[in-house]
Amino acid sequence: MRDQHLDTLLEIKELHTYFYTYEGVVKAVNSVSYLLYRGEITGLVGESGSGKSVTAQSILQLVKAPGKIVDGEVWLDGQDLMSCSHAEMQAVRGRKISMIFQEPRAALNPLFTVGDQIGRVVQLREGCSRSDARKHAIEMMRAVEIADPQRRANAYPHELSGGMCQRVMVAMALSANPLLLIADEPTTGLDVTVQAQVLDLIRTRVKSAGSACLFITHDLGVVAELCERVIVMYAGRVVEQGPVAEIFQNPRHPYTQGLIASTLRVDIDKPISTIPGTVPDALRLPTGCKFHPRCPYAEEPCQYEEPEMLEAGHGHTARCHIVSGRIEREMQEEAWALQAPRVE
Repeated sequence: MRDQHLDTLLEIKELHTYFYTYEGVVKAVNSVSYLLYRGEITGLVGESGSGKSVTAQSILQLVKAPGKIVDGEVWLDGQDLMSCSHAEMQAVRGRKISMIFQEPRAALNPLFTVGDQIGRVVQLREGCSRSDARKHAIEMMRAVEIADPQRRANAYPHELSGGMCQRVMVAMALSANPLLLIADEPTTGLDVTVQAQVLDLIRTRVKSAGSACLFITHDLGVVAELCERVIVMYAGRVVEQGPVAEIFQNPRHPYTQGLIASTLRVDIDKPISTIPGTVPDALRLPTGCKFHPRCPYAEEPCQYEEPEMLEAGHGHTARCHIVSGRIEREMQEEAWALQAPRVE
């Protein structure tokens, strides 16, 4: 059970986002549901092609053709984003929701200096003067460890390295003080020291403002250090979610177990494990459980029946037939233990 003082900021219900191609329909996001809570950072993990970034784009309604949000609900602080007009979503983006994009060079405008782009965010949020906005932009650039921020503020994106552009994107997103921060691989291209400083800055902003952060990453080490909750996606579906400590100590889904086992750890003297096979072709997904061709525990029902998301205890859920059987056995064993006569 969750603490009652933590309230929901973002709720996604049965979200479906499909891409209609000449070869067929790609169900990039297929019946995804989860909650984000104020003051928390939630990790979203999974291999490339699992639907993580498309989920984030769907929240912001930035899915481009041939993609389309087919069904589902997205509620932010009581506002139904799926019913918003284009103009209303323009007001939401940057003010209520900010996103650190995975490709900073593609997200930054090449015609404006990075200082102007960060300052513009502050002007839109606070209505301050251009000089005040520039001062704030320089402060934010200094906060993300950009050397000589006064000079760098006059640079254009093409004049900065990829890692520097990534820091500019972080500064821009945090300048808006959003209700929801979506960070899509925000530490890509950063060295370890700067990465730690950026993560600490995100943590501090989220906690102090009572906002929420959806942190998309492949790095389970970062999730363990930064996040309170974690959502695991595979082939467009959420396959497991729950508190970070519970997921890492007691992963229920075989895919989650494989991801954790494949993470390099210096405290364990064992070779790195790998998940056999590859992510399935999105146009030709297997029947039943989408992970069953790669699963070492797959049984016959896994090949034909899509498993449901089931409670696994302690706010922990998983989508797996094997987990379903284990939970039933555990519940039966607990019931038998309660009914058994005591021996004095």
